Amino acid sequence: MRRIKILKIFFVVMLFIVFTIYANFSLVYTFFMSTLTFNVAITTMFLIGLLVVYQSAIRLTMLAGTFGILAYKTGKSLEFYLEGITGLMPATIAHMFQRRAKKGVLYFTQQEAHEVIDWLEGQFFQQKGYTAFFVGTSLMLGLFGTFTGLLVAIDEMGGIILSFGGDNIDIGEIMTGFSGPLGGMAIGFASSLFGVASAIILNVMQYILTRNQSAFVEDVQDWMKGKIVESNNTSIDSLSSTDDIGNINLVSNSDNSSPMSAGFIDIFVDTMGDFTDKMERSNQVSQEMFMKIADKLDHNIHKTDNESILLKNMIEIMKESNVNQYSNSKLIEESLQEISSVILSEHKTIKKSLQLQEENNKLLVQLVESLQNKDNQENKR
Repeated sequence: MRRIKILKIFFVVMLFIVFTIYANFSLVYTFFMSTLTFNVAITTMFLIGLLVVYQSAIRLTMLAGTFGILAYKTGKSLEFYLEGITGLMPATIAHMFQRRAKKGVLYFTQQEAHEVIDWLEGQFFQQKGYTAFFVGTSLMLGLFGTFTGLLVAIDEMGGIILSFGGDNIDIGEIMTGFSGPLGGMAIGFASSLFGVASAIILNVMQYILTRNQSAFVEDVQDWMKGKIVESNNTSIDSLSSTDDIGNINLVSNSDNSSPMSAGFIDIFVDTMGDFTDKMERSNQVSQEMFMKIADKLDHNIHKTDNESILLKNMIEIMKESNVNQYSNSKLIEESLQEISSVILSEHKTIKKSLQLQEENNKLLVQLVESLQNKDNQENKR
């Protein structure tokens, strides 16, 4: 992704303008003072338009830096930089980038890529509308000042012509009277000069900004093309598995026997991430429950030898069941990394794991009921 150097270009342009004004300061000052009313209004429009262009240039630089970080940063550094982008982008787009960065996989669907590009183009188009307004307003004020100056000049010239009555014509008075038409012409030309100059400068800076915006949008499009994924190129016919959870056979259509795209793998990993987290939390809860039951059984084991042997066996069975369940969840996580070979059978593994969980829960309920019955019998004795 190319670096945006628009602020440096604007600095050079403004330096050239300042140098030109400084070199011709007396002439510019004379033109400016010829008609303060129009020139102040034109200068105000020019400064506001210049501020809008500079603000857009700074925003473009920030956007370029943000997308550059998205393209080249990874891990915690990427998450750190993305914490403050909500002030630069819409909440939906910023949340999407943050969520993908936390998952460690940065990808886009076709619709998401279109939304990002449309938002960028909409921002740039809106800024162009503001600049066009200030350019047009500067030109209209200059043109209005031109017509006003011409009207003043014509009116003053008419007064001079009408004063030519009689034989006594004072040349000095006539020359003095020409100051009125000349003043009107000064109003017209000065306002036109400032209006056209303001419009030219704003148009030049807007052209530079537009070129950089177009280059930035092209870079973003090229970058996002490599991150766009399509999940419709693969379909699943059926899935069969053996009695062992670890041995899984995959059955799919011959039309879809080609390897899955990396993008679809990323989508699956992102989708299954929350599920694996829930499975791990469930395993932790089960482990705590098993430990509590084991402690209670160890506390009551001295009552009868036969019951103690039975309870110990049950504890071992439960521990082995928990280990198997934990290994099954680890197998799910590892299978996500090797998704190209086991992705089509993942739901069977999950189903078996859930069934095993239900059976364990039933055993736990039966064990608790047995312990309660035993306690009740002992209390009756």
